[in-house]
Amino acid sequence: MTLGRRPTNQRGRDGLPAWLIFLIGIALVFGIYYVWLGIQSFLRSGGRGIIESTQSAALVSTATAASIETGIPTVKPTTTPFPPCDPFIVIVPNARVRAAPSDSGAVLTSFFMNDPVCVEGRAAPDSEWYIIDWKPETRRVDIAYMHESVIEAKNPTPTPTNTQKPPPSVTPQPTLTPSRTPKVTLTQTPTITLTPTSAPTSKPN
Repeated sequence: MTLGRRPTNQRGRDGLPAWLIFLIGIALVFGIYYVWLGIQSFLRSGGRGIIESTQSAALVSTATAASIETGIPTVKPTTTPFPPCDPFIVIVPNARVRAAPSDSGAVLTSFFMNDPVCVEGRAAPDSEWYIIDWKPETRRVDIAYMHESVIEAKNPTPTPTNTQKPPPSVTPQPTLTPSRTPKVTLTQTPTITLTPTSAPTSKPN
């Protein structure tokens, strides 16, 4: 009886072929490596999503190419600041937020008593509807509308009142007290009348 060659067992302890276990190990190593790269990229981008990171990378590459072609340093783009909103509060138990400045506009959500509201201004100068940002916690302005009867300004601007000026005071003029002026009486001065006397005439002898 000839003893044949003993077949080699190519399976591992779990019954899988050794080459498959080797490939699985390599896949795990590369998977951990790419996960680590993704975590580093996420931390470097400041927590931004894939779309925002891609847009930022495209903007940087475009600016770099323009700077190389022209030789002039390119000013980095700055974010446009959002317009400040006026703080309002809800003054009714349930206030509806609509998608259009009309009672027939679609209802987006509802605010409740004393909820803060970010008001951007009126829909028109003579409109009864306010434009609001109904999601102020986001990075964009989500426009909606609320009626003026359901909200009021948190810090209303005082309205100037017409203050009447006091009437001008009249300063009394000094009065002149009449004083008696002594009358001048004319006294006649006696005049002396000279009566001419005739000179004696001598008789002729």
